[in-house]
Amino acid sequence: MAAKNHQTGASSGLRLGTVLGAPVILAWSWFLAAIVITILFAPWLNTVRPDLGVWAWFVAFAYAVLLFASVFLHELAHGVAGQFYGLKVAAIELNIWGGFTRFEPQADNPRDKAALTSFVISIVGPIVNIVLALLGWWCLSAVSPTSVPWLLLIAVTFANVALGAINLLPGIPLDGGWALQALMWRLTGSQYLGTIVASWVGRVIAVGFIGWSVITPLLAGERPDPLTVAWMSLIAIMLWFSAGDAATHAKRARKMETYDLSQVIQPAIAATWDADIADTLDFANTLGHAKERTLIVVLDQKGLPYGLVDRHAAAGRLAESLDQVPAGEVARPLAGWIGVPKDITAPHLLESLTHRPKAQFSLVMDENTLVGVIDLQEFFDELLAA
Repeated sequence: MAAKNHQTGASSGLRLGTVLGAPVILAWSWFLAAIVITILFAPWLNTVRPDLGVWAWFVAFAYAVLLFASVFLHELAHGVAGQFYGLKVAAIELNIWGGFTRFEPQADNPRDKAALTSFVISIVGPIVNIVLALLGWWCLSAVSPTSVPWLLLIAVTFANVALGAINLLPGIPLDGGWALQALMWRLTGSQYLGTIVASWVGRVIAVGFIGWSVITPLLAGERPDPLTVAWMSLIAIMLWFSAGDAATHAKRARKMETYDLSQVIQPAIAATWDADIADTLDFANTLGHAKERTLIVVLDQKGLPYGLVDRHAAAGRLAESLDQVPAGEVARPLAGWIGVPKDITAPHLLESLTHRPKAQFSLVMDENTLVGVIDLQEFFDELLAA
């Protein structure tokens, strides 16, 4: 149940409404989790209250709903804390693993503030579960023992104790892991180092889940329960791969922070639609060099970027005709594009692209003068390379 800024988005599911200006999504996988919880909880209810009969299944399902209500409050706490620090909640999702809160990316956030924000956002979720557990324990005295409300309260109370305690473990992707990452980020100044350390702790915790399910019963002279081992192994696999994903993302983020955009900026000039292509090519060739010719961006009649000159097509037209050939007649449409200043950094370029996800090119401007073009696919390939 972690709050993640780098989440790609909520998966498909039922939209339950809007909270904090963001959609609340009940993923389809939640129903599988609810079924599993119901199947596991109903037999215990029949043991404690055999008189419930078939109603035990309805009570068990009610427990699943209450459990995920606790998860929702956990995620809501992440969202409220994020908004307090100026972040915008993009989505809250409940799924088979619990849930997550996704925030919109934020640029120009000072390191000290960002680390503190991340720590607070991470820690408030488990704290809410602990508070819910205390409230549940306090309410137990108000209901009759073994009554249906008492059974639901005792189950939800201990579930919140488990949710709070497990999520405080200092390994990514658990909330405690992101809190550890934030602390190391604040102390060392390296978000990357904090993520790598917390992700490795997360892997150790993942192995620990399996070890606990096997070693604990053996020490008690009993055989490990296959269902418990299978369930713990499933959780461990999720934790292991999520920790690995976080480490991979951190490596890419570190590369992005130091990435030199000049590697993918191709020199370019702008030309009007009716500019003579022969003269334009001659001028462009004086600016470029042997390995990387200057690109020519053709403007439409309104002065907006329209396309890139196709040098092969231009050469063919010039060979066929002695007349002047307008640049616009040998231009390929540019498709989606976004204008950026020449001193933009890779992180800020990515931030800009969140608002123009379909852009294929970035036009690099020196104030009002076009000086370069970035093929965004090439940029992404470079950035994601090992």
